[in-house]
Amino acid sequence: MWRRIVVGLSAVAFLNGTALAQGNNPGCVGDLDGNFEVNLEDLLHLLTLYGLGCVPIEPPSPASSTMAISEIMYNPSSEQGNDSDFEFLELHNTDSFAVDISGWQITNAVQFTFPEGTWVPPFGFVAIVRNLEAMSAWMPPDVLAFQWNSGESLNNTGENIELIRNDGSEADEVSYEDNDGWVNQPDGGGPSLEWIDPGLNNDFPDAWTFSMNLGGTPGGPNSMWGLADPE
Repeated sequence: MWRRIVVGLSAVAFLNGTALAQGNNPGCVGDLDGNFEVNLEDLLHLLTLYGLGCVPIEPPSPASSTMAISEIMYNPSSEQGNDSDFEFLELHNTDSFAVDISGWQITNAVQFTFPEGTWVPPFGFVAIVRNLEAMSAWMPPDVLAFQWNSGESLNNTGENIELIRNDGSEADEVSYEDNDGWVNQPDGGGPSLEWIDPGLNNDFPDAWTFSMNLGGTPGGPNSMWGLADPE
């Protein structure tokens, strides 16, 4: 079993009681400076830490994990084909660590429960789509994606979307519309509705705009990402 402890600015992992130096490059045990090789600099750095106390790092609790609704395609354009096939929701992990969303649920708009073993990488994305086969050509090849119940669809005029953790607490909620301050280009015009910046509260229409891409950016960084000033 792995246990991770902090030693100064570095970390040491333990496997069955054996200490393994590990730094910024988790794919290379002993690479403390993150240059993708274990060299004298790594050894000298470890020697300077010899004898320091160790403090266990507790894994993040599910209630502290942050996943946010980051993109909504509620009324695709017929330019893509049968527009109902191209509806999707996207979630973004705003944390610097991977998040286990096994058992988490999307409710209200559509119903979906994430299967066991679903991990979203640091700052990564997951797409939940109506038709996975149709959407495959519009998503990155390595995207984490799932299909919700085929009989359900997103409301073209707006509705409430909730993301519920497996302990029953609410992780996020967005009530989108096609008016009342919300941009209307995603209402059949071709682009998706994109969250502009993780620094903005995604519960407000000013935190959203229309994608620059036909079909949006399911499973990848939003086209308008970071273009807003959170201040």
